[in-house]
Amino acid sequence: MALSIGDRRLGAILLEQGYVSDTDLQKALVRHAEVGGRLADILIDSGQVAEKRIARAIEESLGIPLVNLLVVIPEAQALAAVRAQTAMQMQAFPFALENGTLRVALVDPLSNAAIEALEDDSGLEIEPYQALREHVQWSLATYYPELGLTPVTPAEASEDRRGFSSFGQIVLGKGLLTEAQLQEAVEAQQQSGEGLEAVLVARGLLTEDQLYEVLAEQAGVPYLSVPGSVHPGEDVLGSMLRADALRLSAVPLEETPQGLSVAASDPRRREDIEALVGQPVNLVLAKPRDVEALIERYYPQRVRLGEQMVQQGTLTRAQLREALQVQARGGKVKPLGEVIVELGFSTVDEIDTALRKQNTGGGRLEDTLVQSGKLSQEMLARSLATQLGYEYLDPVQNPPDAQVALLIPEATARRYVVVPVRMQGSSLVVAMKDPRNVFALDDLKLLTGRDIVPAVMSEKDIVRLIERYFGSKDMANLNQRLVAESKSREAQKEAEIDLSAGLDDNAVVRVVDNLIREAALQEASDIHIEPTQTSLRVRYRVDGALREQPELPKGSAQSVLARIKIMGNLDIAERRIPQDGRVRFRKGSIDMDLRLSTLPTVYGEKAVMRLLQKAENIPEVEQLGFSGHNFQRYLDVIDRPNGIFLVTGPTGSGKSFTSFSTLKRIAKPEKNTSTIEDPIEYEIPGIVQSQVNMAAGMTFARALRAFLRQDPDIIFVGEIRDAETAKIATEAALTGHLVLATLHTNDAPGAITRLEEMGVEHFNIAASVAGVLAQRLVRRVCTECKQPTNADPEVLRRLGVNEAEVRGATLMRGSGCARCGGTGYKGRMGIHELMVIDEPLRRAIGAGKTAADLRDVAIGESNMRSLRQDGIEKALTGITTLEEVLAVTSS
Repeated sequence: MALSIGDRRLGAILLEQGYVSDTDLQKALVRHAEVGGRLADILIDSGQVAEKRIARAIEESLGIPLVNLLVVIPEAQALAAVRAQTAMQMQAFPFALENGTLRVALVDPLSNAAIEALEDDSGLEIEPYQALREHVQWSLATYYPELGLTPVTPAEASEDRRGFSSFGQIVLGKGLLTEAQLQEAVEAQQQSGEGLEAVLVARGLLTEDQLYEVLAEQAGVPYLSVPGSVHPGEDVLGSMLRADALRLSAVPLEETPQGLSVAASDPRRREDIEALVGQPVNLVLAKPRDVEALIERYYPQRVRLGEQMVQQGTLTRAQLREALQVQARGGKVKPLGEVIVELGFSTVDEIDTALRKQNTGGGRLEDTLVQSGKLSQEMLARSLATQLGYEYLDPVQNPPDAQVALLIPEATARRYVVVPVRMQGSSLVVAMKDPRNVFALDDLKLLTGRDIVPAVMSEKDIVRLIERYFGSKDMANLNQRLVAESKSREAQKEAEIDLSAGLDDNAVVRVVDNLIREAALQEASDIHIEPTQTSLRVRYRVDGALREQPELPKGSAQSVLARIKIMGNLDIAERRIPQDGRVRFRKGSIDMDLRLSTLPTVYGEKAVMRLLQKAENIPEVEQLGFSGHNFQRYLDVIDRPNGIFLVTGPTGSGKSFTSFSTLKRIAKPEKNTSTIEDPIEYEIPGIVQSQVNMAAGMTFARALRAFLRQDPDIIFVGEIRDAETAKIATEAALTGHLVLATLHTNDAPGAITRLEEMGVEHFNIAASVAGVLAQRLVRRVCTECKQPTNADPEVLRRLGVNEAEVRGATLMRGSGCARCGGTGYKGRMGIHELMVIDEPLRRAIGAGKTAADLRDVAIGESNMRSLRQDGIEKALTGITTLEEVLAVTSS
């Protein structure tokens, strides 16, 4: 059911002022879509926001005053201006008439329909005020006797001489609070606008169970403290629809000779429930969350055919109740967790763990699973589409129509994380991360004037499309501007050029921003910008390979490099020597750090920017691509309390990712973890990180010495480069610390001889090194275009693999598609050579054996598999290709 304009305004006000969280508001919107009514009533009835707090938010935001009708004496002419039936229907009470303006207190002052009805009925201009629902109902019954209503005195009007309501009197009588505590709570309640009951629970003066026991006594009904003990039959449940249960916050429990027993969270709903079920009702009071749990247990379906038919008028409630009583409970919408398990995205144990975390920490199951790394955004989107019955969209297989994508403003697309995809007749298909967002659907319908057909797409893919369509500029037009600006600068003498002037608002700024944005969208790891004899060449490194991008005009080289230097806080006048810097890039939804390096070349300066991942994007160790053979051995090594664990490999082999993923696993709050890096690439919360500063004398060795005086448990050394650092790291491991470090060697045994060359004694290496991990990165076969293939005999020969070994294997090759840019590969993974230092290796190291001898011992006696063996195994299962393994391994 669509939200009214007033409800949308109210939701925005409450969200902006922090009275509700986004999660709570979404929950209320889902309920509103099922039961209709006012959004405010749903928020109040569910206990998410007090009625007075809503009134305060409206008054602060829109200036509509809250009037206390219990102390107002209405003017006779104001009462006569509005008919009693209209006043009751609109839940409005006229109380004053001045200069042709009628002042009216409304339960819903944001309802344009109510104000228009009052204007039509009275023929006067209406000045809206706010009033609490109980006050309006009491006033209507008191001052419009023709309605035949019985005035029910509001709770605050029945206070004793001390200012305590009947609720407060019961609490005092039971000895749950002292009079001073109650008085303090009453004063706090008057200031906050919350109900007295909520204040008492929030201050810890009453438990929720004690609160509802008192409320039950006040209402003269039993209290249901263990809702799980009730099991209503289908015939009993059939007396109410799911929409009824949600609207009234009530669940039928059993039929008795005295009437229908119903669990409810608000005893004032008795008359409404009786009118609905058509028989006497025996209320049992229960906490709101317990009633909600009963509703979800016994009315689990979000949208049932029968309820839709009732809402459309094609079936009566009585007919539906009769059908429900004989209907087998089948064909229900399954819980999201069950759908995720059935799709194979998570195990039952992982779902149970996520549910326990969700129950203790709040939030939604899907958010908990994604944050824990158990579920990717794509898996979540597919699961949500399956659960809700919406279309799942892949942006590669279902690319949006560029003209349709721009039908909504950029601000709206970013706010709701949505992007229009295509027209479907006169309706607009919109990709959304959550199609249950009623606010988004209503706003999109208003903006476009079309019916909206929601579809599901992962949040990451939607953000990329938004950046693609709204972030990028017309590069051809920008190139023309670059040429014009470059010529105007060349007209001046080089010594007189002020390259920084005007750079904040010209084509250069936009071009550089677009280059970085596009690199992020292509998931590049590096951007290369280099001048040639005829142009400014741009290349992105994607999955380890450089890809050519459209060239920029030769004349723009100096301006573009100056802009990049300004972003990295470098000296733009210095072009003779290399410079290093760091760039923080924030545009739209892209927020990242880049490491900048410039280098003088024959045609001018070249710049390389490395795109650094955020700490939260560093994968868990389970995602590093370890084989089953290596994974448990790797976990055993990093769980040791002391020793050195070395990660080796050439530049670009993923050493940093593996090191920081390992740190994420072992750097727990009870451990003191310190790192020394050059430079700091990823800032990780909870870890003390230091950076090398050669000019100030802050070297790896000096930092290590300082760490040993800081009571460390875990030390990470960005790179062991010299003998002094190697010796101190060895001493740290021997004195009970766990040291992680990277080293540039080609294989695992080579790390041992490298330490020997740095002057570390054999016996110290044998005693301190716990393990060495050598690794390389290979490209994964694209999952969208992979297909079976045969092995190339020449590749098999060079790898030393015979045809019998590949017989029955699953060799795959990518044919090239839009997702992988025609390369056949998408993403990378590690292949590993893990040498765990056990007793045979320790003896060999102590004896000063060569790297070749150590390799023989490691493979023959210590169960090590070489890089090439690990890569071949992964190629034979179709994850990568034999050609990739050949390209990155030597033996």
